[in-house]
Amino acid sequence: MANFSRFGCPSEEWQEHVEKYGPPPETPIGKMSTLAIQRSTNVGREETSAKQMKTEGLSSKVDISTVLIYARDNFLIPTRIYTPKQTDFSVRKSNFPVYVFYHGGGFVYGSLDSEDANCSRIVVAMDIIVVHISYRHAPQHPFPTAHNDALDAFDWIIENAETFGGNLGNVLVGGVSAGANLACHVALTRNASLARDYYENNDGAILKGVILVIPWLIINEERFPYQEFAAKEIASRIQCARAPVLSRKVLDFFVDCMGEGLHDDDDINPDVGLVSEKKLRGMPNTTIMVAGNDPLRDDGLLFARNLHQHRVPVKVHIFPGLPHGFRRFDDLPSSHRWDELVVESIKWSLNNPKADSCQDHALTVE
Repeated sequence: MANFSRFGCPSEEWQEHVEKYGPPPETPIGKMSTLAIQRSTNVGREETSAKQMKTEGLSSKVDISTVLIYARDNFLIPTRIYTPKQTDFSVRKSNFPVYVFYHGGGFVYGSLDSEDANCSRIVVAMDIIVVHISYRHAPQHPFPTAHNDALDAFDWIIENAETFGGNLGNVLVGGVSAGANLACHVALTRNASLARDYYENNDGAILKGVILVIPWLIINEERFPYQEFAAKEIASRIQCARAPVLSRKVLDFFVDCMGEGLHDDDDINPDVGLVSEKKLRGMPNTTIMVAGNDPLRDDGLLFARNLHQHRVPVKVHIFPGLPHGFRRFDDLPSSHRWDELVVESIKWSLNNPKADSCQDHALTVE
């Protein structure tokens, strides 16, 4: 029986942060309209990203371009491509790995500009192209719009990666929170055995790795596998129900925004953490990062266990006692470790063989 509750108690690192800065403000659910909360949150994220781009000197180190990708309903998906700045034209490189990234925000928050700093840091840390897909958000665009956008944009990237210097033999997907759900959906859909012909017809494109950061993998609460735990109350959905940043109240708010289709869509399964054994066996190397004091903690840890049981190499990184989305607090030492781990995880997947040919199907917990 599962029991990860030891990771849930607030850490000394977090307690020191709260003593110095006070607790983070609660989401004003019921006090502001959903769209007002969305606008305010997006503005704050964009301002923070712009400030970090300036203070860290990221703009001068990365080439940034924006493209619009047609979705299946002809909506144009804003997408941003971050490429290492190449000043020496005599040694220009045009064969970079490609990391396809989906931002977090409960399927409600996030914008094209809000992720500039996050994506640029990865490019500065290693020679790679990062592609950020700004999918449509609820409540304006309920489920499964974000999932469709994620897949449509990914397909375009595979078809066009070589035109912007990408190496189709080294493609990865990843995301944060809700974005990790989208990344997992893409990996499961495009890496399944029935889709192998898809890759073969695209000049040998292959998915090398999946990076899931504080992932939200089980959206329908009624499907959460409480039976897997020694006692229901130790599951993170209950133990961390009143956690800062993301409480169960905020989680329910996000679910309500996604619409009724979330519960009855037959074509897309939003509960990617509960997919069939057949699909899990097709997954590439996977990294999962979780926060200990987070209602979503057990989404990631249970999924890691399932992947390991189905012979997928998995690395798990746990931040005990920290809340969901703690990266926004720059004073936390673990925030900088978050950045390092994303880069290390990408390199690990790029430097390891495909999961289905790997002899050491390890589950590494750090």
